[in-house]
Amino acid sequence: MLALPISGVQATWRPATGRDDIALADGAQGLEGAVDYVGSAVRLDPPVEARDLPVGDVDLVVVWDRRERRGDTMVAEGRCGRCLEPVDVRFSLAAYAAHHRPRASRRAEPIGDGWFRLRAGEAEFRVPTSADVLEAAASVDPRSELLDRCVRGTVPPATARSIEAAMARLAPTLRAAVAGTCPECGAAFELEVDARELCMAELRQDAITVYDDVNLIATAYGWSQDDILDLPSARRRRYAGTIAGHLPETRARELAHA
Repeated sequence: MLALPISGVQATWRPATGRDDIALADGAQGLEGAVDYVGSAVRLDPPVEARDLPVGDVDLVVVWDRRERRGDTMVAEGRCGRCLEPVDVRFSLAAYAAHHRPRASRRAEPIGDGWFRLRAGEAEFRVPTSADVLEAAASVDPRSELLDRCVRGTVPPATARSIEAAMARLAPTLRAAVAGTCPECGAAFELEVDARELCMAELRQDAITVYDDVNLIATAYGWSQDDILDLPSARRRRYAGTIAGHLPETRARELAHA
């Protein structure tokens, strides 16, 4: 079970099947795909739609799933701004998530039902949900649309900036810069890291093996696609691994790509 720090919702993992793997492998990119994945991957208590979670909570579910599957270490890659050589930074996903945890804001105080009020003035706002962000992104002016959805009434620009600063502390996402030193020229650099999208890319890499698994198992055992896709993902992978392990390497490769 994973406690989501912004919403306070508890997330419990559902057993995945091949159908879930196909949905992940072929799903949308970006926040929309992550929301769809979270909606199928976990049970939420109290029951809410994944789209109603703050973006930071969606990020954490994805990051934690990748951490459970592949371990805690993540590598971000880029280029040095001075010498243009490739650089990378290795970091702990757990430490990264802890560093970007939500914090109380000196600018705002809670007033109940998920709403906050700025201490300087009477402006009231709530933390954006993933649905808010997705719908605002489709508008002509995403920033204004998001404020319209999450702020009561109209506020002047300075107040809007104060609200955004408070939101960033109360409901941070897991997109941030990580620092390193170039091994070639010694220059300090920063890489912009979207931990959710890095982790989603790796989860998709794992999920897309469902196609080879189905082909391998169907060829070896004569089972139908539906029967194979209904298997728990972990069991399907064990079957496929067992089949491949008992075949000569060239034959296993032929079956997997037949």
